[in-house]
Amino acid sequence: MSSLSMPSGPSKMHNTISEWQNTPLHRLMLATLIEKLENKLLANPSATRVLEQWIHTYNLAPDSNLHAHRQTESSAPCPPFLLQTLFGTSDTQTEDVHYRKVQLTAHGKVFSEAENWYIPTRLSPEMTTQLNTTDKPFGLVVAALNFSRQLIKRESLWFPLPEHWEQEGIPAGSTQPISLPPYLFRHMAVLRAQTGQAFCVVIETYTTEALGFPPPAMPA
Repeated sequence: MSSLSMPSGPSKMHNTISEWQNTPLHRLMLATLIEKLENKLLANPSATRVLEQWIHTYNLAPDSNLHAHRQTESSAPCPPFLLQTLFGTSDTQTEDVHYRKVQLTAHGKVFSEAENWYIPTRLSPEMTTQLNTTDKPFGLVVAALNFSRQLIKRESLWFPLPEHWEQEGIPAGSTQPISLPPYLFRHMAVLRAQTGQAFCVVIETYTTEALGFPPPAMPA
């Protein structure tokens, strides 16, 4: 459903060999971490702030500040169901919708990819200028709006446990490292000003760079 394509920015996405092992314990730990990250994202209006705190907590980059590498060569129409959410059933679609596609990166690592469709006339001129000319993440640019975030749809793209594991168990596995795929999950959401008016819809895809730290040491 998303129009996201493979990135052409600072880091191409591919499977990576992790320090996590293919054991039931490590897979359970990874599942817990994924759910922890997703719960934090769902509970906070700014995905940028959540990712920066996650990067700092797990020491994933020397500098936890995220930068938005804009994909200026790309453009995509807004999916119809998101466009309807953006304008509402009673609004006439007379306002222009702008498109911004970015990779949110820290120290050359891509932590998420985002497509934003936003209405410039519902933002300040300064915000629109920053979105068009800087590498600031969308959430930081519009932070002064004190916006809320409403999830419309989520998609799981990878999970470390097999389906029905709670009934059928987890395979014994081995101490071989787990090969992590590029992406974990995708969120589709609408951002609203304090008045309740929508000003942006977004598709965000989160990467396994969030799991790029070693597992905890276990007691002997």
